[in-house]
Amino acid sequence: MMDRPRILCLDDESSVLDGLRRTLHSSYDVVTTTEPREALALLAEKPDDPFAVIISDMRMPSMTGINVLEQAQQLAPDTTRVLLTGDADVQGAIGAINRGNVFRFILKPCPPEPLMSAIAAADQQHRLVRAERELLQDTLKGCVDALMDTLAMAQPALFSRAGRLRRIVQDVCAQLGMPDAWQVEMAAQLGEIGAITLPPTALDALQNGTPADAAEAEMLEALPRLADSVLARIPRLDAVREIIRQQLPTDRNPITPMRPDASAGARLLQAVREYDVLVHRGTDPNVAIRMLTFRKVHTPVVVAALANVADLRQTSETVREVTIDELLIGHELADDLHTAKGLLLVSRGQVITERLLVRVRNFHESMGLQGRILVTDEIHVDP
Repeated sequence: MMDRPRILCLDDESSVLDGLRRTLHSSYDVVTTTEPREALALLAEKPDDPFAVIISDMRMPSMTGINVLEQAQQLAPDTTRVLLTGDADVQGAIGAINRGNVFRFILKPCPPEPLMSAIAAADQQHRLVRAERELLQDTLKGCVDALMDTLAMAQPALFSRAGRLRRIVQDVCAQLGMPDAWQVEMAAQLGEIGAITLPPTALDALQNGTPADAAEAEMLEALPRLADSVLARIPRLDAVREIIRQQLPTDRNPITPMRPDASAGARLLQAVREYDVLVHRGTDPNVAIRMLTFRKVHTPVVVAALANVADLRQTSETVREVTIDELLIGHELADDLHTAKGLLLVSRGQVITERLLVRVRNFHESMGLQGRILVTDEIHVDP
């Protein structure tokens, strides 16, 4: 029963809902409500496990079906939307198809067979959308992870920052129940690609958010455009690229507003970037959070979620020393790791991947390592 597709039915007439339940219950887990607000709340409850289909009546006292399905599209974009309407509302239903991306509309009264056929098609549409999204996420994630592993070997400090940003973004998105969180996480990583063009002094400015002169400030300001130009060659990354394009140069953030149409993902990533810069400078995380609250560019709900994440990280992570044999995939380095000759091998904050572990062990055998290997106690496992 738990594995059956979930169908959400909304109608202000209980008798209509009873009919829908009787027809659909043999194949689906049917949830019904007469209240549009309750239906929207149910849609928002489990963003990672959405309803397969929502069926909404067209005419209701408190809210029209068109408005419900428009909001449903925002709350649960993978849920297929079906409109239930009478003969007199056909023209309105056609408008709903355009405004709410309605998959199909069903005329009242609807006999059981056509109803079952329509819902089966809607359920199949939901499966196709989910499968395509998962394929896209998994394929892109694999490509991005391989790219970041390779670049981490060339620029350890830079791509340690990229991984650190991604992990914080992941935690903040989880706190907020952010839909399409993978897009923001990917933007956090890929947004750093343009920095491979920076000279060493400008790399320090990127980490600290304080360029030494106008030339360095101009370099930092160009990074989102540089990253975007690289990502333009990868198909189906439009949403990720838009998040990156909306980022601001960190040193100017207190006085430069974001675009009014900046997405929620872009604002979230901007807050995480600023927080990371402040902490990297040596600012206490709690002080960094308070500083963000005074910057009008940030929404209070994002700052509050970031504060929760910062608290959890401070209370849950402890540092310990490990030997080379005890170093594991998923360990996060608590300090820079150098070769015996002083070459930076892996930067503080970098999570050890399979490739990095091989690299560290190879250098250990051939050149030796300098100092101790310090890691946090938590093992990071990518979802």
